[in-house]
Amino acid sequence: MKKMFAAALLTTICSISTSALAAPIAMNGAFDTNNMGNDTYSAVFSGKSFLPEKYAVNGLTFSFSFVDAGGTFKDSAPVQTGYDASSYGYHSHDWRSVTYARYVDVKQTMTRSSEQETAQLMFGNILLGSDATKLSKREIVDSTFNRVNDAAYCLAIWCKYFDSKITTKTTIQEEDYTGGFTISGTITNQSIIDQLLATGELTFNLNIGGNLLLTNSNVSLDYTKIDEPAEVPEPSGVLLVAAGLAGLGLARRRSKAVSA
Repeated sequence: MKKMFAAALLTTICSISTSALAAPIAMNGAFDTNNMGNDTYSAVFSGKSFLPEKYAVNGLTFSFSFVDAGGTFKDSAPVQTGYDASSYGYHSHDWRSVTYARYVDVKQTMTRSSEQETAQLMFGNILLGSDATKLSKREIVDSTFNRVNDAAYCLAIWCKYFDSKITTKTTIQEEDYTGGFTISGTITNQSIIDQLLATGELTFNLNIGGNLLLTNSNVSLDYTKIDEPAEVPEPSGVLLVAAGLAGLGLARRRSKAVSA
């Protein structure tokens, strides 16, 4: 009997007011291109197609992922750090040709760097997040060999040559901004939420520096549907429920009396 009463009471309460909680849903929208560079890009993310007429925002999250699209390196002018020249060495090919060779070792350094790529996510003049590619460094050693004819002296059929054999060792300090990153977070700014409640859509801007590929873009909305309040039971209905409860109590007392 108690179980029947509890079930009837729960049914009555649930019929008075109900609300539906929706799981986070990705809003519709995307940027026109995923290959971005040195410009501002806009995209509208809309929830008009699935949002109810009345709802409350529980949470609004965003996630935008990027990866370096590559670019060109800029080399600095080489700086000489070492120079070693030996004296001329004598080498006779035959009685008609003699070569005097000088061996030169040159050491130099230079820097090779790329541009850092950056991204800013904006809503109007509100900065929602920013990030950039990270710096990685490595050292490259490059050697080149070059033979230079300094001079030649010939008399009749006999010649004397002066050559320089130059080995240049270049140490390159490479500084490359590369990799990927994600701008993500939760929107709590009330003016943004108010606009979503008013229009059902939001416009985001991306300020891009360098060359980036946009690999993922997502704006998710977690909301609660607000239902119209159910009609309050009329007084006669309340009296009927009360009479039923009283009858249940009276029947219970009579049952106890009979069993005694």
